[in-house]
Amino acid sequence: MIEIRNLKKVLNGKKVLDGIDLDVREGETLVIMGPSGTGKSVLIKHIVGLFDPDAGDILVDGLSVIRAGGREIGLIRSKISYVFQNSALFDSLTVAQNIRLGLDAELCDREPEECTRRVRESLTHVNLGPEVLGLLPAELSGGMQKRVAIARSIVGRRKYVLYDEPTTGLDPVNAAVVNDLIARLKEEIGLTSVVVTHDVESAFFLGDRIALLAEGKIQALGTPEDMKNSENPAVQRFLSGRSNLTMVA
Repeated sequence: MIEIRNLKKVLNGKKVLDGIDLDVREGETLVIMGPSGTGKSVLIKHIVGLFDPDAGDILVDGLSVIRAGGREIGLIRSKISYVFQNSALFDSLTVAQNIRLGLDAELCDREPEECTRRVRESLTHVNLGPEVLGLLPAELSGGMQKRVAIARSIVGRRKYVLYDEPTTGLDPVNAAVVNDLIARLKEEIGLTSVVVTHDVESAFFLGDRIALLAEGKIQALGTPEDMKNSENPAVQRFLSGRSNLTMVA
């Protein structure tokens, strides 16, 4: 379980996160939705330690991300993988080499055949064949690059996967493929996932629960059905495409 407690962050003089309290339950997909630029990515980057909060705490399976020492931070990071918005593949590395980065280097030195097997297995999970293993990212479509990034995130068999705007920049067909993939991986592998998106259709398709983040706060939290029936003005504005909420990050 991931527990976010009273998290606060100011960037460039603006309150990006203003007392966020949120839990991610084991086995669920929690979607954090909201207009672009409202701090959604900043929030999940705190979970993996890419940002230090001004106040508050984050617990991953009871361990504090903020107060963790060397051994504990290593344990926390071994539980979490992160899929960046731009896929973040290394241009000079092949698909196989990019995916191997998600594996423990000592394991690959000790058991190279097992590493190769896991790389191929992860490709199978994202519906890509072995013919792409030797290709460079530039030789792949945007949708395929995103799937390789997801393969890298699951190859290490980590418990939690954080997806930062996974369908941004993709055409509707490839966006649907990626959404289907995220949903299927939850069922096949038992992943616990956090998905950041500004896309309402993706949020309602993927989320067991949805949190609406705007103006530094969680404006609403509930199931997709709860959100559809919500009378909360912030939810209604966002779902109707008329959100005038302040962009803060």
